[in-house]
Order: sequence, then C-alpha cells, then structure tokens
Amino acid sequence: MANYAGIAIGINRYQFLQPLNYGQADAQRLQGFFVDQAHLQPNEFLLLTDNSPPIDDFLTYPNRENILRCLDRIRQSPGSPESWRWFLFSGCGVSWDKVDYLMPIDGNPDDIPGTGIPIECLFSSLKTMGGNKILVLLDINRSPGMPSGEPVGAETVELAYKMDISLVLSSQLNQFSHEAAALGNGLFTSALLEALGYYHTDITLENLDEYLKERLPELSQHHWRPVQIPLTVIPLQEYRQQQIWPEGASSPPENQWANPSTDSEATEVVLSEDGNNLEVRPKAGFPGHWKAHLESEFTKKPLSVVKQNPNRSLPTNTDSSNQESSNSVALVSYSDSQPQTDTEELSSWREWLFWGSGIALLLGLVSLTVVRNQEGLISQQMIKNTQTTTLTTTLPETTKVRNSPVTLPAGSTSQATPAPLPNSKSKSLETKPQKSREPSGIKANQAALDEARQLVEPKQASVYSDAIAIARQVKPGDPLYEQTQQYITGWSQSILALANKRAKKSDFEGAIAAAQLVPKDNPSVYPLAQDAIKQWQILSQQKSQNQQIIQTAIKQVQRNQASSYNRAIATLRKIPPGQPKYATAQALIAQASDKIYRIAKSRASRGKFLSAINTAKLVPQDTPYYEAAQEAIARWEQGRP
Repeated sequence: MANYAGIAIGINRYQFLQPLNYGQADAQRLQGFFVDQAHLQPNEFLLLTDNSPPIDDFLTYPNRENILRCLDRIRQSPGSPESWRWFLFSGCGVSWDKVDYLMPIDGNPDDIPGTGIPIECLFSSLKTMGGNKILVLLDINRSPGMPSGEPVGAETVELAYKMDISLVLSSQLNQFSHEAAALGNGLFTSALLEALGYYHTDITLENLDEYLKERLPELSQHHWRPVQIPLTVIPLQEYRQQQIWPEGASSPPENQWANPSTDSEATEVVLSEDGNNLEVRPKAGFPGHWKAHLESEFTKKPLSVVKQNPNRSLPTNTDSSNQESSNSVALVSYSDSQPQTDTEELSSWREWLFWGSGIALLLGLVSLTVVRNQEGLISQQMIKNTQTTTLTTTLPETTKVRNSPVTLPAGSTSQATPAPLPNSKSKSLETKPQKSREPSGIKANQAALDEARQLVEPKQASVYSDAIAIARQVKPGDPLYEQTQQYITGWSQSILALANKRAKKSDFEGAIAAAQLVPKDNPSVYPLAQDAIKQWQILSQQKSQNQQIIQTAIKQVQRNQASSYNRAIATLRKIPPGQPKYATAQALIAQASDKIYRIAKSRASRGKFLSAINTAKLVPQDTPYYEAAQEAIARWEQGRP
C-alpha cells in the first residue's frame, strides 16, 4: 500500500451549499506542485476534487463516504514517523453546537452532524497517519451565510493544541477567506504556493507562518478583498524550525537537483493588474504548478520581510530619489493582533456610495439655485450686509497663501500635501444677520458652496475636480464668488499634490491623469501641472522600457543553468541608476547571484569541484554573494566542500 505524503481536497460545486470558484484548483495546484517539485507519485499525494480520476480502486469524488474511506485507508497504512504529512482542505466549514465540521460535497446544512465530517475525527485519522508530524491547512471560513451563525475554527484551534497537530487556518476566526479570478485560486493557496516556491525544501513551520502573515494581507489588498490574516497553531515548539517538506517513497535525496528545463517555453511574462509589476505565468496548455516553480526563480515576494538565513538575505534599496511602488520591492507591514472585520474593510465602498449620492443631490441643489437667483433684484444694502457676514467665514489654509509652491515630479526635495478641507461650520463670533434680511439666492449659494466643500475626499483627485465643477455654479457678481475662487485654487493645488504623491510611487500614469484635472483657467496651478506632466511622461516611457528589459531578463533564465542567470544579470544592468525599475532590477540581480552561488554549492556537494569553481566565478563582484563565492572557491580548489 502507498506511503502517503499528503491529501488535498478541493470542492467547487456543492450539492446543498453555495458553490466556490477555485476550491478544486487549490487542491490540484498543491498536489501538482509536490508531484513536480518533491517528485512524488500522484498516488502518494491523494487528490479529491469534483472531477479527480480514481486512484487504483479508490474513488476520489469528495463526498462524505469517500472522504471517510480515504481516512480509513490512511489508518491502515501509517507513514514513516520521521516524515511530515500534509493535509489541505479547500471548501466550506461550519460550526454547529460548538463542534466544527468540514462539509463534503454532499454536506447538507439541514443535517450538519449527519452529513459533515467532525474535525476531531479528521485529526484522529491524521494522527494515525503521521504521529505528530502533521500539517493541516484549512481554507474553510467562507463568506457569511452558513446556518449555524457561529464562526468556524474555535474548536479546531482548541483540538490542534490538545492533539499536538500543527495547523494553519486561512483566516482569523472573525474573518472570511476569499478567492481572486486573477490568481485562479484562493488567496490563501496562492500565498502558500509562493512560500513553497520560495523556500522549497528549506520550508519550516516558522518561515511558512511568517511568509503567510506578510504575504496574505498584501494579496488581499492587491485584489481588492477584505484583509485576510492566517491563524497558525504550532503546539510543539521543537517542530517550529524543522523542515516540513513532504517525502514519499519516490522522493530523491534532498540535495539532488532536477534536470535543467527551458522555462521560457512553458511560460510568459505579463503585467500585474496594477500595471506596476511583471509576473511569470504559465502559458495555456502547461500545468498550473509551473507557475510556482518559476516563482521560485524570480519570486514576487518582497525580499526583506521574512527572516531568512544568510544565503537568502537580499539588499534593500534605500535611495529616496528612486522610490518605487510598494508592490514591487517593499511590503506593507500588517499587525495580526487586531484583525479588521469585513465591516471595516467595506467602509471605503460605503464612502464611495456616499460621495456619489452627494454629487447627485448637490447637482440638483445647484440647478434649483440657478432658478431661484432669477426671482428678482436684491438691494445693494442687503448684499453689503451679507458680504460683511460671509467674508468673515474662516477660509481654508490653502487660500491664505494663494501662490504657495506646489511640489513638482518625483525627485524634488519638497513635498506638497493636499489642502486641508475647509470646515463649513467654522464661523467668526460676529453676530449673524437676521434670517429675514438674508436673500434667498445667497442662502442657496452658501448651501451649495458648503456642500461642495464637504464633498471632497482627500485621496481622490476626481472628487476634487467634481467639487470644482459644482462650485463653478457660483457666477461672477455673486457675493460668494471671490470666496469660491479661493476654494477652487486650494482644491487645484490639492489635485497637483495628490498627483505628485502618485509619481513618487512610480505611478506616473495615475499622476498624469490626476494632473490633467487641474483647471486650465487657474493661472497659479495649471502651468505647474503642465510642466509636471511633461516630466512624468518621460519617466513613464522610461518605466515601460525598463519593464521590457526586466521581461527579457526573466525569459533568459533556465533553471539550474548558471550561465543563463549570468546573461540575465547582464541584461538587467542596462537599467541605469535613477530611472524607474532600477531598484527592481537590482533586487533581481541579487536573486540571480544567489541562484548562481547555490548551483555552485550543489555541484561542490556532489564532488564536482571544478564545475563548482567555474560556476562560482560567475557571481558578480558587486553583489552580496561575491565574497562568499570567493571563499568557497578557495576551499574547493583545495578539494574541501
């Protein structure tokens, strides 16, 4: 009977529950990764999905009967106590009467105890399979709507501690896990595969935990999903730094390298969704696990966030004049102590709905104002009285210095910030005129101006532009006209300041789009915006050209061929300092140097010292691995590993 290294269960089309999109793909990619990278046979890592083929006489359709039969099969065939065993379930879970259940494809919410699989039953079977060296990965806390009304996972965590089982839940107990069409997987599985591709056989519980906690929230934000933070349980601390790479009967020795393969034939380099990064993806017709294989060559994971051994550390570019998008070389830090709820994450969408409704309402108000202004003439004395009152209104800070400098494109030493929003309720202490003496047209204009000021949301240049368009309804000759023009100038400065912030993040297209919203009839801001646009257009062109250089370098790489990494380094050096993507190129050069050094060490470990020496000589002098390579060459020349 097979020596099982793991089980992957993924379900899409539930019979009684809302279907998932990528549960099946999650399981397929994990199993495919280990079949390719750990050299397991398919029957050593069981796959149960909606349409997985039978294995020998074993049916793999993931209904309750087959899953229980699979667990029973494991009980009868215990694995080696020294090998780690993996279990992944990507589907739905539910808590009923404080008992956690996995829901098979035929799980019925009307009979959870009779159709679900208790977590305790699962853990007991897995303990028989591999003792304490079991890693359980559960992506089960799906979107709300399960009938129990209780978050799944609380009992699972308790049982993991009690039964000494290492566990990773895809989200905190008060969060939900999510999928992304752009990834073709759940966010959790995508981050998991990246971690495996990055650490490979060096993967441990500790660095897996650290990687997921950094990468998963980043993927959540990048794909516009509520933040998702994994929950990891490591009850036995002596296992924290143990290598957990699964091994089967057909696995080769750990130091054995696979035969070189031409990755460029199986892959293509494409732009990420935000247009700021390049990603290596499999071409149509190639197995999905090739993507994880290539991510281990030029991983998208930022390189300074996880604790690594010296051979994995990479330099961080600190040149402030060439800061790049945080998606390319830096990772936002997230605290996992206070995870955000879905309600908090959806607040930004509610704000957009609020602003959209406000614009529609305000346009109606302005239309009414224009009609009411035609009702009759207003006496000069009443206008004078009203001017005395309205001009005492506290003006925004941006109107106090109308010609204040605005920061130009990225690289300048000063940085403008958006104008603070005026407070429509901030008035002087002077006595207001009596309501009966205030003309109705001026009241309406004041209301329109206040609404326009309240409309502005400081992170969106388009909303400033909408506010300017609405404020222009106040025509010359109106007592509020001068005040309105001051607000328009302040908002124009804020638009340009936001554009400059985008440029500092290398989002030159977004910066240009924002700067183009500055009104042409604003003599103090419009010329500055046009000058900035010209410079950003040049930088945008450089960014595009340098992306093509990076793409060419990535296509040159062939796994385990040191000379191909050396050619890629030469290509990447074509990106000059100070230009967009320079920091990305330097990070990739460091990665390629690391790979060359590792290939050399692998050859030396097999006694091929001459080949190892020639390979190590390819490590460039100006990289972090040059000195280590030179020391290794000296040892290998003496015949010492």
